[in-house]
Amino acid sequence: MILFLALMDKEEDKEKFVRLYEKYRYFLWYLANERLHDAGLAEDAVQETFLALTRHMGNIGDVDSTATRNFLATIVKSKAVDILRKHREEPVEEIPEENGGEKRDVLDDCICRESYETLLQAVSQLDEIYRVVFEFRYLYELSEKETADILGVTPKTVNVRIFRARKKLQKILAETGGAR
Repeated sequence: MILFLALMDKEEDKEKFVRLYEKYRYFLWYLANERLHDAGLAEDAVQETFLALTRHMGNIGDVDSTATRNFLATIVKSKAVDILRKHREEPVEEIPEENGGEKRDVLDDCICRESYETLLQAVSQLDEIYRVVFEFRYLYELSEKETADILGVTPKTVNVRIFRARKKLQKILAETGGAR
């Protein structure tokens, strides 16, 4: 936990993080273990959840609220699914080009090639206002309404930010050659 605390600047965020960790770590482990059926992998999912949380402390209101509990549960479930994907040894299917060989969206191409790491690096280059919305929507699989509720904006604003984030990601990926 000390490593996580070192990632935060504000003392109030550190105190809130400690309270979150102490209150939810067993609950999150239980949720992860339900999906993974492996205590070690469940612990990994919990650690990844708290690491992700260090970047989003500003989005956490009351530690004891249902919204906070649901937010953390959504993150840990997503992390557990990511771990399952990494440990699955199934061959990846080739995805045929759409529209009879027409030029494809750079972002879609990157996703189709499963360049997950490349995509994450590009997402990390986004301005925070777009990165947070993009992560909530696609990494944590929250709906537009859930994302809007957490951020205190309208679903329309979330939709616009996602659109802009996708455009910026396309530009970043095209410049870095992320999707060849």
